[in-house]
Amino acid sequence: MKRVTMRDVAKRAGVSKSTVSHVINETRFVSYETKQRVLQAIEELDYRPSKVARSLTSRRTHTVGLLISDVGNPFYHQVILGVEDVALKHDYSVFLFNASYDLERSMKYVVSMIDRQVDGALFMSSRLTKDLIAALVKHQIPAVVLDWVDVQMEGIGTLTFEFEHGIRQAVEHLLELGHTCLAHVSGPLDLWTSRTRRDIFLQVLAEHGIPPEQVAVVEANLNIDGGRRALRQLMEAEHAPTAIFAANDLTALGIVWEARQLGLRVPDDLSVIGLDNIELAAQITPGLTTVALPRYEIGARAMHMLLHLIEQPDGATPDTWHDVISTHLVTRASTGAPPAQSG
Repeated sequence: MKRVTMRDVAKRAGVSKSTVSHVINETRFVSYETKQRVLQAIEELDYRPSKVARSLTSRRTHTVGLLISDVGNPFYHQVILGVEDVALKHDYSVFLFNASYDLERSMKYVVSMIDRQVDGALFMSSRLTKDLIAALVKHQIPAVVLDWVDVQMEGIGTLTFEFEHGIRQAVEHLLELGHTCLAHVSGPLDLWTSRTRRDIFLQVLAEHGIPPEQVAVVEANLNIDGGRRALRQLMEAEHAPTAIFAANDLTALGIVWEARQLGLRVPDDLSVIGLDNIELAAQITPGLTTVALPRYEIGARAMHMLLHLIEQPDGATPDTWHDVISTHLVTRASTGAPPAQSG
């Protein structure tokens, strides 16, 4: 079936092609009677205006790019839904790019965003550089960056996590249960977010009389296999921990599943806490205690901020350039008293 064009609509309505364009794009006054004829012709012919053509007039493509760290990480599922729901409500489409923690790959995707003439971009990858963001700034494309504080550029908004509240709750929960031999399995420590989570964990323990030198920290990769390897390493130490705080839920799940392989019972022999509160955390046995991030809200708030930067770039006030996401502890069955006090 032949695609209906603007010329077909003009012929049916008995007007010029430019008049049809003015009606669609609202770029010039058109009399009520003429406008109704054009709209009726559009309906009768089921005409779909070309978004490419409309973008030439409006200088907007109504598209945004979303760069994430790892499409396989279930953390991003609800985040993406939050972005898409807000985008769809405002007639925007979302291009999804999977960085796989690779800076070279990320830069290629940033170039792709520029080539596609996106109206804005969302960076939700924990491995970023200023060069990636500067490339967009150079082309006057606004962006919102998640969980990365070292950004002070024109047209860039930031969304950061207030980790201290949730991690403090996690540490104090373990201490109240009676644990004194604790460990942390971090993400890659070249990432700002990994260092932040580690430092808060150690700081809160120090406030309760457990100095950092008494706490084992093992660096892992934020994936299940990293959690498995980290637990084996911790169990080989002279003083094996009775409780572990993991940098994210995938790492924590790896710890829980490897504990079973080693003959350890969770939480009777080992308590485990994660961070993210992915869906699987509530579905496994035992349920995973975790520091929760409101993942859908993260995506929705980031997209709202980006829309503000796109549509009102000159009217943005300081509070619209930055937003903070709170965290809290969700207690499930993966934490309990240490072995000497259980039963």
